[in-house]
Amino acid sequence: MTALGQQVAKNLANRQGERRYELTAESVDVILGSLGIPTSAAKAIPVPLRATRIHFSGTKLLKPTHPDAEGHTSEDGKDGTGGSRRLLAPAASDSETVGDQGSEEDALYEAELAEELVPVPFSFTWEPQPGVNGIGSGRNLRGKSTVLNVLMWSLTGRCARFQPDVKLWIEHVEVDWRVGAERLRVSFDADDGEARGQVVRLGDVGSRDRITPLGSFEGAEFESVMGALMMARLRLEHIPVWTDTQARIHAWPAYSSAFVVRANQLDPIVGNEQTIGVRMMQMFVGTDWAPAQAAAMTARRGMETERSAATAKAKAAGEAVRENRRQAQRAVDAVEAKIAELPSDTPDVEAVLRLAGRASDLSREAHELERRLLSQSGVVDTARQQFKAARARLHTSYEDALAKKFFHRMRPTVCPRCAAAVTVERQAAESDKHECSVCASDLNLDALEADVIVAVTVPGDAVSALVKRSTTAESNQVNAEEGARDDLEAAEAAVTAAEAAYSRLSAQFKELTEQRDQAAALAEAQREVLTATDTRRSLELELARAEGALMALTESGDPKSVDPVDPVRAAVADAAEDVLKKWVKDGQDPLLKKISSDIETLAASFGADSLSNVKMNGGANMSMIKGGRSTTYSSLTEGEKLRVKIATAIALIKHGYVEGIGRHPGLLVLDSPAAEEMPDSDLATMVAALQAVAAEAEMQIFVGTRNAAPLIELLPEANRVVAEADDYVW
Repeated sequence: MTALGQQVAKNLANRQGERRYELTAESVDVILGSLGIPTSAAKAIPVPLRATRIHFSGTKLLKPTHPDAEGHTSEDGKDGTGGSRRLLAPAASDSETVGDQGSEEDALYEAELAEELVPVPFSFTWEPQPGVNGIGSGRNLRGKSTVLNVLMWSLTGRCARFQPDVKLWIEHVEVDWRVGAERLRVSFDADDGEARGQVVRLGDVGSRDRITPLGSFEGAEFESVMGALMMARLRLEHIPVWTDTQARIHAWPAYSSAFVVRANQLDPIVGNEQTIGVRMMQMFVGTDWAPAQAAAMTARRGMETERSAATAKAKAAGEAVRENRRQAQRAVDAVEAKIAELPSDTPDVEAVLRLAGRASDLSREAHELERRLLSQSGVVDTARQQFKAARARLHTSYEDALAKKFFHRMRPTVCPRCAAAVTVERQAAESDKHECSVCASDLNLDALEADVIVAVTVPGDAVSALVKRSTTAESNQVNAEEGARDDLEAAEAAVTAAEAAYSRLSAQFKELTEQRDQAAALAEAQREVLTATDTRRSLELELARAEGALMALTESGDPKSVDPVDPVRAAVADAAEDVLKKWVKDGQDPLLKKISSDIETLAASFGADSLSNVKMNGGANMSMIKGGRSTTYSSLTEGEKLRVKIATAIALIKHGYVEGIGRHPGLLVLDSPAAEEMPDSDLATMVAALQAVAAEAEMQIFVGTRNAAPLIELLPEANRVVAEADDYVW
């Protein structure tokens, strides 16, 4: 059994207001092991990590006017096979389309640019010392950050923070490390940031350089190889942290990033991973049970997430059941509404048949009557045409009589042959002197009495014939008029009779049609009742099915949430976290008090002398007094944050050295601390303070700055690489 198992079992048995569990310490240990919670804690002893040699080489690509290009030509870039060494990385084009119209111009431009650059080989080697090491230059962009980036590249396996041209220039890297009693060499070739190489052991400190390969890598394998080698040798434990949905294990990248303090990356106080600031602090402080507490919290949050997921799933299932129930009820209501709309009458099949037969008979009678009506319509049309013809004949006889009278009564005014005028005296002579007014011939008085104008010279037979014809014509005219009038009256009577017959037939047809339509409507209504009966039967079956589905959903009830987590395991995890939280706090608070005091002293020595009463708590939060008022780390200026963060890192290293506990290996890289409003005097003060601390505690600190004067003044020559004025570091 373990101390943790015993304490957890005791706490579970003495629970107040919660369910108690009577478990043995052995069974608790088994559960803790299955949850991944360590049941023992090994004392965290720091393992020193020191860089002893840095070497990198390659070829710079410089313009011919560059000072370092003097004495070099483009021919220096030829390789042994007669080909040209790659002078430029592929340029990023505005278009990614192969065969783009601009691609040829881009290639020509790159070729011209390549011809302008001169390859200049370079090689840099430096053996940094324990304590404070400085890399400085008189101006920016002189290569000081490259040295620090190469150092961290070899340590982390990540190629980052290089300028594109510098990353292209570096071709080979070798960095020697001392890890505890071991000496390791990280050696690799580089092709535009892609590394291929190996890690070897050179032998223990003080022994001959017997090379033992430890691992090889290519590309992305570099980081995993360095993590596997360094985590074990530095005795660093994985840091489990629960994210929103899953557990995440932080390892070498998180630790190695904490070895660097940059002026543009000042949060959190410890390390550079915001989500694990507390865990990183606990690891470096060296609290024995900190890894177990992190594992317990991760296990507990994992079970909570599992429970939440099960609850959400049950809730979603319950909502689905309720929605299905609502849909089933809506289906029942819809069918009932359809049934309510159907007629309630009971159909009489015989009545339907009778009505249908009656409607059919009336339809046939109506059809026959319609045929007769059409025939009578023809009779009416014929009678009307005959009436019209009789009326025309009568009109013609009237016109003939009127014409004769007109011509007999004509009184010519001129002779039709010679156009001699017929005078009024001569016209009067016809009645007085009995002479023709046109030819002045004597008129036959007997014919004149018969209203026939004829000369006396006309033979008697002709005169008699004219008189007879005139008398016969009048008689015929009278007879013709009387006959035409009789025909007209007969035709008019025929029209009247035909129209009367048509009207009677039309009235009969209308009445018969109405009877037929009524009979058809009644028959149709009865048929609708029959159809409604069939529809009702179908709807009643549908209603029965819908009511059955609703009843099944109602009786089943809502699904219940089933706890997927064993309550005993959950109780053990909760109790373990509570126990470990207390143990970590009890062991950590006295250490944090000492570390806080060192932070305050160091921050003041770095130029932040306005801060006092600095206190860092177990949540990796820091409070202090500034100008007589309480404040926090997040409220400080960037310059104050930089000084406090450096002081915190130094205090943790010093604490590990003095107390012999913790996990910080004592390596610290300060990249451009003077970038945050730090004058030369403050930088000099900081470097001097760092030297004083390094004399007390074993550590290796790298300071990269463009303020080279304090480095030259304070650091031994072996501890510094400085490019003065316009010179380059490498």
